[in-house]
Amino acid sequence: MRRLIGLIVNPVAGLGGPAGFKGTDAPWIVKTALSRGYRPTSPIKAERAVRILLARIPEVQFVSPRGVMGEQTLKRVGARIAKVLEVPNSCETTPEDTVEAAKRMCGLGVALILFCGGDGTAADVVSAVDQRVPILGIPAGVKMFSGVFAYSPEDAGLLAAEYVEGRVGVRTAEIVDAVEDLYRQGELRLELKGFAITPDDPAHIQCTKEPTRGGDEAVYDGIAAYLAENMDPNTLYILGPGSTVSKVAARLGIEKTPLGVDVALGNRLIAKDVDARELEVIVDRHAGPVKLILTPVGGSGVLLGRGNQQISERVLERLDKTDLMVISHPAKLAKLRELRLDVNEELRARFRGYLRVVTGYREETLIRVL
Repeated sequence: MRRLIGLIVNPVAGLGGPAGFKGTDAPWIVKTALSRGYRPTSPIKAERAVRILLARIPEVQFVSPRGVMGEQTLKRVGARIAKVLEVPNSCETTPEDTVEAAKRMCGLGVALILFCGGDGTAADVVSAVDQRVPILGIPAGVKMFSGVFAYSPEDAGLLAAEYVEGRVGVRTAEIVDAVEDLYRQGELRLELKGFAITPDDPAHIQCTKEPTRGGDEAVYDGIAAYLAENMDPNTLYILGPGSTVSKVAARLGIEKTPLGVDVALGNRLIAKDVDARELEVIVDRHAGPVKLILTPVGGSGVLLGRGNQQISERVLERLDKTDLMVISHPAKLAKLRELRLDVNEELRARFRGYLRVVTGYREETLIRVL
C-alpha cells in the first residue's frame, strides 16, 4: 500500500468565481473579492476530500506545506502528518510556493500529490513534477478544464483512496489553462501547460475539456425556437455561461455576456455579468417563477459548480429540478455518459436523477444527473 501522500492547498482558489471575475490568477482579484466579503472555500473543499480518504485509510500519512497551504487542513481532520514543509516564505502564498512544495514532495518519495485549486494550480504542480509522480486535483478553482480533476471533493477523496490501495492504475492527462485576460473578455482560449499522470477511474475523474463544436447553426436555431415557445414573460431566466447558451440567447434577441451569468425577464435582458450577491438580490426580489438555462462543460459534463459559481447555493435552493433548462449540441451530449454536479450533497440530492436536455427543435435527450 502506498502510504505517503502530498497535500497542497491553494488557499485563495476560486475566490474570483462568485465575485464574477471568472478566475483568480491576478492578485488584485483576490484583494477585490475579499473586500467585497467573499471568503475562500478551498480549505473547506480540501477538508472534505481528506476526510473521505481518512475514512477509508485512517493510517495514511501526509506531507504538506505549513499553515494554510495544507497543514491546517490536516490538523483539523486529525490526519497523520509525516512532515511539514517550510513553505510559504511569507504570510501571502504564491504560485512559486506551490512549485517549491511539489518539488520537495517529489524528493520525499510521495506516492501521490493531492492538490486543491484550479487549472492554474495544476499547471504549477505539473511544472515541478512533470510525470514523475501522479497528481490528483480537488476541484476548488473557477475554471477546471484539465483532465486531473475529480468531479467533486468527495470523488477526489475516494479516488485517492483507491489509488493508495492499488485498486486503480494511472493515465496521462493534459493540463490546460485559459488565458485569463481573454476569458474575462468572453473568449475561451486554452493553452496546453503540460502532461501529468493521474489516477484513472472515469467514475470519479473528468476528461480534459473538448473544444466547442462550430457550425450547425440550424441546431442553435432549433433550440432557440423551442425555448421561445415555452418562455414566459413573467419568469426570471438566469442565463449561465458558455457558447451554446450565448448562441441560443442571441437568437432570442438577448445580448448575453459569453462567459458570464446574465438575467432576463422573459426575453428582456435586465442584468448583465452579475456576481453572486447581485444575482441573489435579483432572485430574492422576484416573486414569480425562476428558471436556470445551462449547458454542460464539454468533456467533463459538469453542469453546476464549474465556471458558474456566480449561481450560489442560496439561489439554487430556490429552484428544483423542473426549473433547470439544460441545452446542448447533440454531438457534445453524445460523448457524455451522465451530467455531474459539483455542489453540496443537499443540492445534489435535489437535482440528481434523470433530466431532459434540449438538443434541437422539439428534440430532447434523457440523461442521468449524478
